[in-house]
Amino acid sequence: MFRTVSRELAIVGVAYLTFALAKNLTDPSPVLKAVSNGWGVIRLESALALNHESFIQQIIARLSLGLLIALTYFYAVGMWLGLAGTAVVLFIKTRVAYVQLRRTFMLTMILGAVVFAVYPLAPPRFMPGLGMTDTVTLLGLDPAAPNSNSAISYNRFAAMPSLHYAWALLVMVAAFRFGGRRVIIAGFSFQLLMFVAIIATGNHYILDALAGALLLVIAMYIAGQW
Repeated sequence: MFRTVSRELAIVGVAYLTFALAKNLTDPSPVLKAVSNGWGVIRLESALALNHESFIQQIIARLSLGLLIALTYFYAVGMWLGLAGTAVVLFIKTRVAYVQLRRTFMLTMILGAVVFAVYPLAPPRFMPGLGMTDTVTLLGLDPAAPNSNSAISYNRFAAMPSLHYAWALLVMVAAFRFGGRRVIIAGFSFQLLMFVAIIATGNHYILDALAGALLLVIAMYIAGQW
């Protein structure tokens, strides 16, 4: 068992490290292209009546500033807690389902890295004039911020598709397939909370979430064929 667990940790760890390094290499310099693409997304959302990012953040902040702060921390760590918890349960309960989860997770990274390379996108919190507060940087949770002393680096212009939301949906899918009623409710609530978090924190556009859902569908199809 220890050998199997160690092997799985190594596989996932190396895969994510490779993904992170590849994503960093696509970090646009200068950022003009990413900002230009941002305005393109905003115009498309306006045409589709989906440009509600600033409104959602303002409503949550007016309801409770503490809630907005909690959502920011949830954005930073909730995705990993949800994925890790789901992986552990499936690993113990049904190894076949775990392998399918791992394959889908890795495929989303591969597909996502390709999109990030060809379509750099500045998130709403970096768009001038959009009126969104950068809660991630204000709370010191952005290790790539100019005033951060963190050695961690990542591509801050990899907004589309939203892997945060894609992976939250992956957790929900696992809950629907292998859980009881309470687990299903928890899985649905998890993805809903993540959707609100990625928008309210200014890290993603609504279209990013839709793109993340599409990415997951494609990855699940490929994993199923595999």
